[in-house]
Amino acid sequence: MKSAYASLKDLIPLMKSSKSKIKIKLQASQNYEESCTCNQMSCLICSRKRSSSMISLKLLKPSVMVEQGKIEKQGITQLQSLIQRKLQRQASNQLLQQTYYGGKQNYDPKDSSINQSTWLLSKTHSRKISVDNYSQKEVTQLKSAQQQSVTTISRLAFRFIYVIGKGGFGKVWRVELKQAKKEFALKEMIKAKIIQKRSVNSVMNEKFLLEQLRHPFIVNMHFAFQDRENLYLVLDLLRGGDLRFHISKLKRFTEDHAKFFACCMLLALQYLHSNGIIHRDLKPENLVFDKDGFLHLTDLGVARLNKESVANDTSGTPGYMAPEVMCRMEHSFPADYYALGVILYEILIGKRPYNGKNRQEIREQILAKQATIKEGTPNVSSQAIDFINRLLIRKPQQRLGFAGIEEVIHHSWLKGVQWTKLLNKEMKSLFIPGCIDGNSDFQNQISADSELEDECQSLVRRKSVQSLFDGYKFQ
Repeated sequence: MKSAYASLKDLIPLMKSSKSKIKIKLQASQNYEESCTCNQMSCLICSRKRSSSMISLKLLKPSVMVEQGKIEKQGITQLQSLIQRKLQRQASNQLLQQTYYGGKQNYDPKDSSINQSTWLLSKTHSRKISVDNYSQKEVTQLKSAQQQSVTTISRLAFRFIYVIGKGGFGKVWRVELKQAKKEFALKEMIKAKIIQKRSVNSVMNEKFLLEQLRHPFIVNMHFAFQDRENLYLVLDLLRGGDLRFHISKLKRFTEDHAKFFACCMLLALQYLHSNGIIHRDLKPENLVFDKDGFLHLTDLGVARLNKESVANDTSGTPGYMAPEVMCRMEHSFPADYYALGVILYEILIGKRPYNGKNRQEIREQILAKQATIKEGTPNVSSQAIDFINRLLIRKPQQRLGFAGIEEVIHHSWLKGVQWTKLLNKEMKSLFIPGCIDGNSDFQNQISADSELEDECQSLVRRKSVQSLFDGYKFQ
């Protein structure tokens, strides 16, 4: 057996004249190094089953081993295509590793602040196996649509009905997937706006996290694709409006409503935290009702894996941002519990505990005094007051939930909650918003488009800019 390093073109004459079997090692012109430390049973980067005790991979160099017999059987053209696909797959794996893990992934469930209890883990499956909470008909429709759309999914695969919302990067449409006759929400994001706001990492991070998740109380992703001008994210269609819309209409909610909302949020947070994800932007705008009144958590744009150090990460909304995040300190899951306390304070009292025109004003108020709900506040029980006040504690080490989410769900205010029934949506919500996406008040809340600068629009014509969105696809 002979071996050599050369180009395929140089070796073809040699292989034709030689009677012996020749092994050729074809290498990419650029060497890539992979250092996978995802510490998962099924690695997302190397796509191989791995022991949970494995922490890293040895340095790998992409190469393809081809024998002379395969060349004779397959032909040069087919062989070149095979080699190209293998090298592209290896480069894609490297891109994922570098983009989403930065060469490292230090999350270890054993070291996190959450106690790895199994109180609901049996019900919170990953995307690949989580079909328990969907009817058999819906599962069949989705699988059929996904199988049929592997090569055809694009903007043309959907019938656009009308706009149901607008965000920082574009519109949110109510659409129908033509083949499956099933409705979704389609988030259309303009690449030029994403670049203008320096949010490429945010939108890529959201897609990467959503493709690994599926849960009854988060807004799940079904497809992701792009064209030259836009990114498209196809999500669950929820027609009850967001919590901010209903707060603006009703001002306050009853304590029973607040408890039900808190339980929905805790189920979503428990699932994210059990997967090592901090949401970091829990607020009324990111909590959306379905028509039956169940709250769903959305927008993972600033969510992050619970890394070893996130001290310089201050993403979030100031009014709901935990003090440790505001002050650029180390933070973890308790930051989400603080935001939960702010939301409950707002819907029961009618205002946020700390208000200001900007981040600096809010920060000064937080440092000046500890916000609390006073005992004897009308229509709020002492148990609810204790629950919210403990969530709002400024020091995360003293905050309710620092020892794990079990500390939150076992509080006396939530005693008697039937978590399994709620997870399966077998109980009735006390607040029924119905379908409001066609409501005139809701439509008036949708803001107008902002114009793009010509310079920003011209950016998307560059190949280097388009390469920033490589891998934005999920079907």
